[in-house]
Amino acid sequence: MSLYAIVPVQRLDLAKSRLAQTLSPGDRKALVLQLLDNVVTALAGSELVSAIIVVSPDPEALAQAVAHGAIPLMQEGSGLNPAIRQAREKAHEAGAGELLIVLADLPFLTTTVVDDLLEASAGASVTLAPDRHDTGTNALVLRPLDAIDPHFGTGSYQAHVAAAAARQQSLHTFHSRATAFDVDTPDDLRALTDVLSAAPH
Repeated sequence: MSLYAIVPVQRLDLAKSRLAQTLSPGDRKALVLQLLDNVVTALAGSELVSAIIVVSPDPEALAQAVAHGAIPLMQEGSGLNPAIRQAREKAHEAGAGELLIVLADLPFLTTTVVDDLLEASAGASVTLAPDRHDTGTNALVLRPLDAIDPHFGTGSYQAHVAAAAARQQSLHTFHSRATAFDVDTPDDLRALTDVLSAAPH
């Protein structure tokens, strides 16, 4: 049964609004595209991922997805969860039976971590990779692809846990710095800068 990855991306001129006091609009756009590049590259390197769908209302984000071999999907309407449901339908039409949903702002995601996540999820219908605060969800594996509906947004980790319980789906939680660390706030950006400045390379 093939597994598709879905990566949703906001309009670039609206993305990372909480960094508006720290970064210029151009810098925020560059950051989003760099983070997207890292996530798609990590997914593309995994032999466990059959295809990648990047769903976005932004043509530039979709063009970058194509450059990395992903399937571009122009988002209809607005909202993160509707975008994911739209991409899920496209994956279903293409024959996918399982999904990996990954947010596009994970600077430390690698192919090795993608493989570890998917291997750890093999025995569960729903696998969650929470953020470092254990409140949000940065990655979600669904086996089958409609095991639960997506509930990304504020408090999404508990919302996904509740959704799995309501549908009596087996649940696994995956912990890794690479999936837990996202970049949304000035504190996140400072933490990322600290890590990168301390790296030997």
